[in-house]
Amino acid sequence: MAKTQRLCLEAIASPDNVEWAMHRACRGKRHQFEVNALLNSPNNTLEQIQSALMEGRMPMGKFDSFTIHDPKKRLIHAAPLVDRIAHHALIRFVGPRLDHALLPSVYACRIGKGVHAAVAQAQHQSRRFAWVMHTDIAQYFPAIDHQILRQQLLKRFRGDGCSLLDAVMDSHGGDSGKGLPIGALTSQHFANHYLSEMDRWCLAQPGIGAHCRYMDDQLLWAEDKHSLSRLQAVFSERLSHTLGLKMKPALIQRTAVGITFCGIKIKPFQLKASQRRRRRYRIGVERYEAQWRRGDISGLDLQRRYDAVHASLLPADEKAFRRRFLANRAPLDA
Repeated sequence: MAKTQRLCLEAIASPDNVEWAMHRACRGKRHQFEVNALLNSPNNTLEQIQSALMEGRMPMGKFDSFTIHDPKKRLIHAAPLVDRIAHHALIRFVGPRLDHALLPSVYACRIGKGVHAAVAQAQHQSRRFAWVMHTDIAQYFPAIDHQILRQQLLKRFRGDGCSLLDAVMDSHGGDSGKGLPIGALTSQHFANHYLSEMDRWCLAQPGIGAHCRYMDDQLLWAEDKHSLSRLQAVFSERLSHTLGLKMKPALIQRTAVGITFCGIKIKPFQLKASQRRRRRYRIGVERYEAQWRRGDISGLDLQRRYDAVHASLLPADEKAFRRRFLANRAPLDA
């Protein structure tokens, strides 16, 4: 296998690839006016996207931003539809190569992985090892350095299609040279890959037995506290020196105490939802029951929404919590 993969603008901008990308970007969004209009008359828009990609740029190259609180304040960026289609067209060629470079213990934004698999892996390792260290990075997406990321990507790719990698990065934070937009498809893949070399470095340190990462949220296991303390002493400095990132204070403790990861309190033989997930469940139940009482939704719709809010607690075992909460609610026929 070649060390680098060739990216060709002609292949990325081909009509078949752009049309495929359009349907990927529009999945589940046909109710939106913009998406419905595009699908009804796609030719001019597809030609616009193909032309931009052939020139090595994004069709519009900008993002709309808005703030959410879930639970902390986050600035989310949404690309226009034509740029989202261009992102899919690019990631179809770039994504598999970046995914192949990741360790199996990286679980965010990967086919066959996800939160549930990450929690299962974390619990499995907590049964094997006595100590665990939890690390997190301060303001991860805004702190990603474009120059460092560009150097990483050029180790994986070559060819005129690399101009699109630059175009994606420059469309956000081009003046500062830092930051990836939270919410973009390309950001998920780039941010996942940005820490891949650090993953391997951590596992190569003496005494470190296992690793699990969900984006910038990471767990490392060892048989003794000393191995993790020694790693903690050098990890922050290396992270800053090689990637320009700042690590939050790490937490080292016995696995039997339990560690919160992906919103789940993980012990070797028990999984409990975090307070944030429990609060989301309570708010969801109260909101949907209020909608049912007003007549906005049917009984069947209410049951479906119960299933949805229940999913916010999974994969934790929270039967007792749900039973207590629902027992204290007013009867629906009141």
